Amino acid sequence: MVLLKVAHRPRAVIVLALMIWGVSFFLHFFWEMVQVPFFADMTGAPHWDVVWLCTRATFGDANIAIGAYAIAALICRDWFWAMSGWSRMNLSAYLAAGLMVTIILEYWATGEGQRWGYSELMPIFSWTGTGILPLAQWVFLPLVAVVVVKWMILGWLALREMNPHLSECNK
Repeated sequence: MVLLKVAHRPRAVIVLALMIWGVSFFLHFFWEMVQVPFFADMTGAPHWDVVWLCTRATFGDANIAIGAYAIAALICRDWFWAMSGWSRMNLSAYLAAGLMVTIILEYWATGEGQRWGYSELMPIFSWTGTGILPLAQWVFLPLVAVVVVKWMILGWLALREMNPHLSECNK
């Protein structure tokens, strides 16, 4: 029984993981910076303090993204699930993992953890106390990330086909 199909090229597994993490980092950093006005005391903070806080949050977001991707890969038993046709199971697992971690972290961070708070601009789900924007982040950005990574991988494969020298370097 195969727990997880990773093909015959372990380097491809690492490359895909780095792509998922890197694209997620870029997307989440942009999102974090855009939603600054929705968090308490952020608009009046010094610029570099805000950049540093958003960067730290983004490291967590990128780690959640690769973790959610790995959970979906384990469930469908294929590390490269995002490169082939998506199933409801793959996407549901991927999105649900990110959403669950986000709900738990936001609930803790805005409550007992007192890590951050929302400004009056943040729409909030009353049943969890979680901001709607952090939840929207974990529905929209993971989908964009896997589409971008799939596009990058397909472009890389097409480039290898067109340039035999690149194929020789990767053997």
